[in-house]
Amino acid sequence: MAKMSNISRDLVEEILSRVPATSLRKFRSTCKMWNSISKDGTFTKNHLAQSAEAGEGEILAIVLNNSSLHLMSVNLNYSDPSITPRGNLTSLNDSEKQIEVTQVYHCEGLLLCVTEDYTKLVVWNPYSGQTRWISVEPNSVDHSKFWYAHALGYDKSTQKILRFAHPPSERCVHEIYHVNSDSWRVLDDVTPDWNLDLEYDKYALSLKGNAYCFAQDKEAGGNVPGFLLCFDFTTERFAPRLSLPFESYHKDAVTLSTVREEQLAVLFQNLDTYEMDVWVTTKIEPNAASWSKFLSVDMSPLTWFQFFSGGSFITDEEKRAVIVFDEDHNYPETSFNTVYFIGENGYFRDVDFRKVTRGRNVFPHAFSYVPSSAEISTNENQIY
Repeated sequence: MAKMSNISRDLVEEILSRVPATSLRKFRSTCKMWNSISKDGTFTKNHLAQSAEAGEGEILAIVLNNSSLHLMSVNLNYSDPSITPRGNLTSLNDSEKQIEVTQVYHCEGLLLCVTEDYTKLVVWNPYSGQTRWISVEPNSVDHSKFWYAHALGYDKSTQKILRFAHPPSERCVHEIYHVNSDSWRVLDDVTPDWNLDLEYDKYALSLKGNAYCFAQDKEAGGNVPGFLLCFDFTTERFAPRLSLPFESYHKDAVTLSTVREEQLAVLFQNLDTYEMDVWVTTKIEPNAASWSKFLSVDMSPLTWFQFFSGGSFITDEEKRAVIVFDEDHNYPETSFNTVYFIGENGYFRDVDFRKVTRGRNVFPHAFSYVPSSAEISTNENQIY
């Protein structure tokens, strides 16, 4: 009987290993064996490896568009590049009500989702289905919900959320949330001499537990080059300014991304020349950064516009190219956002992507995604 049981378990493991990561959650409630297998460390490791393989030459990505999240495969086939749906991340709900998401932040397999009505935040692992709902009642001043930006990070004891607002003509507010203690705290000692560039829903990027964002000097009014700013989630303080490898001013496009959760990437496009440079870090810490140029393209003969800073991009290291997700520049003639595939030696393709529902969430936001078994912190289970 024991031998038959082992054979049955091996067979079940083989079957479950072929289930897409986005569908595995619903199988866990089927029976105790299936639930036990899905939580086994060896099975999880193998299944994660299989889930991360989007296919030869493809990149697995999560895309926020029209207030919903989509799992996509991005294929930079030079003759026929494509972005293909692999499943909608629709299991995120609260009391059986489908949630509309206006912002999404990622940190090593975990997502921080901001809801349309801004009554709650949720930390979510799409691979395991684990969620943590968080109250967002302001502790300091009653700012408009549209003024808040966020960042997700961690220290050795817990995941943390930074929430901040820099409203015009009002006091800035910075608050931090500890996931394992379910508590918000106002950071009263922050006296910024900089402005975080939050126009067009720009995103703070999480890397190695800390958050990075593009900023400009408050007093200079965009007349001196911008810089990179890191929020260190261990010290719960903003680190000193980090220089960027280019000079960017108020109207230039600057967009951040990550490379394999290991490097920070930044796309810079000059307002006047349309020349686009992409740089990646060779070293990145809260107090230090060094850079290497990844790609340089003169966009003026390829497009007649500058990319919006509210867009996003993904790097393809193998093909030395980037995939830029941007608002449709031909609206109202068309009703689709666009994905641009840009590489060396003048390579350029554009592909229509998803119909646009006009509203606050205009820009598609995309990032490369590697499924993770990381657990969301609780009081009893501190995982980092």
